[in-house]
Amino acid sequence: MRRESIGPLPRTSGPRKVICEATGRNFRPGARRTGLTFVLAMVAAATLGTGCKGGESSTAKPDATTPVKVKPSVHFAGVVVRPLPQTLDISGTLAADETSAVAAQTSGIIVQVIADVGTRVKKGDPLVILDPKNAQFQAQAAQAAVSQARARLVFADKGGVDLSQVPEVRAAKENADLAKAEAERVKKLFEQGALSQSSWDEARTRAESAAAQYDAAVAGVHATTASLSSAQAQAGLASKALSDTTVRAPFDGAVSERQVSVGEFAGVGRTVMIVVKDNPLRLQIDVPETGVSSIEMGKPVEVTVAAYPGQAFQGAIKRIGASLKAASRTLPVEAEFDNSDGKLRAGFFAQGRITLGGNPSPAVLVPEGAIGSSGSSSRVFVRAGDRVTERLVKVGRRLDGLVEVIGPLREGEEVAVDKLNELSDGAEVAAAGGAPEAPAPEKAP
Repeated sequence: MRRESIGPLPRTSGPRKVICEATGRNFRPGARRTGLTFVLAMVAAATLGTGCKGGESSTAKPDATTPVKVKPSVHFAGVVVRPLPQTLDISGTLAADETSAVAAQTSGIIVQVIADVGTRVKKGDPLVILDPKNAQFQAQAAQAAVSQARARLVFADKGGVDLSQVPEVRAAKENADLAKAEAERVKKLFEQGALSQSSWDEARTRAESAAAQYDAAVAGVHATTASLSSAQAQAGLASKALSDTTVRAPFDGAVSERQVSVGEFAGVGRTVMIVVKDNPLRLQIDVPETGVSSIEMGKPVEVTVAAYPGQAFQGAIKRIGASLKAASRTLPVEAEFDNSDGKLRAGFFAQGRITLGGNPSPAVLVPEGAIGSSGSSSRVFVRAGDRVTERLVKVGRRLDGLVEVIGPLREGEEVAVDKLNELSDGAEVAAAGGAPEAPAPEKAP
């Protein structure tokens, strides 16, 4: 049996190497090494490589140290209880003392709009001007009719018509007097037999006709006087129509709404602007039946509005209703508030109180600095060990740096009086010693 020679194994393009980056060892499996040896070498290299790569991640630098949060140092003050006069809580919407829908009293095209929303006006100030041409022509025609009527009359020094000086009346009077005298003369001659009956009848007829002409002249003067009065009335209407082309403010106040523009046609009665009298302002209050006996004219009323938090506005009761509302069993009462500074606006929602009679009642008070805000609500932070708890309260009266609060507070508890913006419900705090720092003054805008 002949043995065939297998020749040399094919050589690879280059020696195989497995290098460990950490140790630098080379694994060179030779061409004549068995497959098992080669596989073991590859496994060892892989194991060493994994160990090398893992070493890199194990040597990563640690994260920077997170800063420790510092507890805010807060001053606290005690909750106190004092007797205060009894009050009736009230709320309502402020209303203007007068509201007028100013309308045009004549018709025409709007040629100028003088006032606008928010404009302060005085009584009689122009708001809107209509085209005055037609009214001017009518006024001129009416005045001409007056002049024409006056020209046919003669007036005495006291202003009345002097009939004796009117030419037509004076001429008729002279003719009547002459005819009457002639008739009397003819009558005497007729009675003496010197003239015939026909002559007497003719003279008498002429006298009667002259008297009638005089009466007609006097009646004509009276008719002319009536025509003059009518012409004067028409002239007055025309003058008023001309004046009405300027729409004016009915009282001191401000424009709350504008409803027209230049170029529009405004008919009689069309509203052009809404004007409100905002000083004083009114607040309608519904007093429960049980509190009616304590309501008196002039009793002080104090309210606050959201636009000026912390500021109280003083007013007084000016009107008390005559009867209770059947549905709610409340008495309508109106209070007035001076608004000379213009801070208040009609439509503001106001909350406040009326001071009633009777014995004082205990009230819970905290320093003004303890009151914070949470949206539209007020809040305080009550000390509970080394933490604070948030409690929502309703703010009442203010006196001597203290504020009355209505809510879950008891006498003897302590509330935070500074750094309220750094606190939250359950926050850890450190009690500070000494008096709290005065708040920094607000910068002018």
